[in-house]
Amino acid sequence: MSSRRVQVVVLCEGLKDYNFARRCLVRCGWRPDQIAPKVSPAGGGSGFTFVLERYAVEVRENRKGHMARALLVLVDADTEPEGGREKALDKRLRDADQEPRKKGERIALWVPKRQLETWIHFLTHGKADEETDYKREHGRRSPEYKPAAERFAHLLEKRRPLPSNVMPSLKKAAVEFERIRTPRSKRSTPTRKP
Repeated sequence: MSSRRVQVVVLCEGLKDYNFARRCLVRCGWRPDQIAPKVSPAGGGSGFTFVLERYAVEVRENRKGHMARALLVLVDADTEPEGGREKALDKRLRDADQEPRKKGERIALWVPKRQLETWIHFLTHGKADEETDYKREHGRRSPEYKPAAERFAHLLEKRRPLPSNVMPSLKKAAVEFERIRTPRSKRSTPTRKP
């Protein structure tokens, strides 16, 4: 087994976003010391602006190729139209004279439509829509973040089908996760006896 550690950089708008992503990654096999946060500083202005400004830098680091590294970007769509945030990130790469994200690159984009709280609501209550603002219902200290992250991570880890009523942005996030998935080593996978 290689001694080279896989590192996942989580580029996101805030600490709650990072904690959600981190729980998912740990459940799916990464050790906490393999996950590096790049979180918008509190009081530092728009979280999306921070992510947008750091995106090209982090993509460039991923493309250096000298280490196994993945990038997970978590940014709210807010009221942007479908695909709006992804287009803004693509434009940022073009403005930095970089190629767009390629099919095999270990760069995943999680873009909850309207915000992460939409996913939290769905994962804890079994239904949600992408137009309602759930921030008041799921404040920053809400105890529902951890179980919601655990539930989503369980679906990702086991490659379980998502519920049929899942919103498109959550379904897309599961597909995006496959870009950065690192299989567990054979040593860490329990063997089953017939």
